[in-house]
Amino acid sequence: MVTLLCATATLVSIAAAQILLAVACLMWIVIRPRPFYLPPYILPLFVFLLMTLLSLAMSPEPSRGWAPIRKFVLIAIGLLAANFVNTQGRAKTTYRLLLAVASVEAMTSFVQFVLKERHFLTTGELRDDPMALDRVKGFMGHWMTFSGGQLLIWCAAIPVLVLIGRRWLIPLSFVGIAIIFSYTRSAWLGAGAGISVMVPWLPKKLLVSILIPILVVALLAAPLIYHRYKLSAQGEFGPDYGRVALWKVGLQMVHDHPWFGVGPERIPVEFPHYYQGDSGKFYFGHMQNDFIQIAAERGLLCFAAFLWFLFALFRSFLRFTKSSDQLLQLTAISSLAALTGFLVMGLFEYNFGDSEPLMLFLFLMSIPFGIDAVSRRKTVP
Repeated sequence: MVTLLCATATLVSIAAAQILLAVACLMWIVIRPRPFYLPPYILPLFVFLLMTLLSLAMSPEPSRGWAPIRKFVLIAIGLLAANFVNTQGRAKTTYRLLLAVASVEAMTSFVQFVLKERHFLTTGELRDDPMALDRVKGFMGHWMTFSGGQLLIWCAAIPVLVLIGRRWLIPLSFVGIAIIFSYTRSAWLGAGAGISVMVPWLPKKLLVSILIPILVVALLAAPLIYHRYKLSAQGEFGPDYGRVALWKVGLQMVHDHPWFGVGPERIPVEFPHYYQGDSGKFYFGHMQNDFIQIAAERGLLCFAAFLWFLFALFRSFLRFTKSSDQLLQLTAISSLAALTGFLVMGLFEYNFGDSEPLMLFLFLMSIPFGIDAVSRRKTVP
């Protein structure tokens, strides 16, 4: 239960989530479950850690780069999920609680949007625009963190509605609508990719039931969505042209520092040496792309380990979808959809560097592995 509360807390408070993670780890040490299970993705993650440490050792400023190293302790939530969220009853409770809290956060964001839009109509300032620089955040400190968490829950919950019951369609709809009102286009693309992946396994009636409220709200919000795209079309919105500049510089960094990168946490130090324009209108603390960020910051060796990790996840989930065990199949589709959506969003944001979505991601990715391990133990004579 503490593991589940830890995952749920990532939607509310990073401090609470990390405290609960520490408590869960201590309880785990005391209980010492047997047999102890390590999901197969641990090997590429371990290599990824080693390559990150190597990049840090080769960095001109090793003292700057310890933050990414400390984040590796978050892998513990994945191990906890694989060892404790491994039965049908626990899986049902997990998805229901995550969806319930995400829907409450979604409804909170609706209130935030109304208040922010009223304020924006009064001031007319771009900094107050809830579709641009003052977007809804739910319980989080940043709109990207909020939309990343909502995206993961929405993608993960859809396939398991068969398990948790159709009455959860209403909370699910709230989460989907919150993704629209986040006005985060990368989350929109991630949601589209996530649901596209699960279409082959979804009953058509269920798919229609999920999409109708989303499409109706999107049509009603069409003028606001047009306003958001108009900002980008004008070519003067800093975060948009800044993202392109970041990608170009990131590729140049990879070219100049192919093996070990510029060093963990050194992107903001090196960026001004490459970019000759005005960087005061956009954030350049990271590359706003998971793949370019890791390759530029930590080098191609670390990037290869990262791709190995993703390949291990995709291969395992696709294998699990062919299982005759309904629980394993549904949770695998759930994780496959969440993985796809998260990666598509990560083409436009460094979401693997954001602790709350990262913890939730590792938790959701690990559930099918635990269920598979229990299933295989039951078949052993």
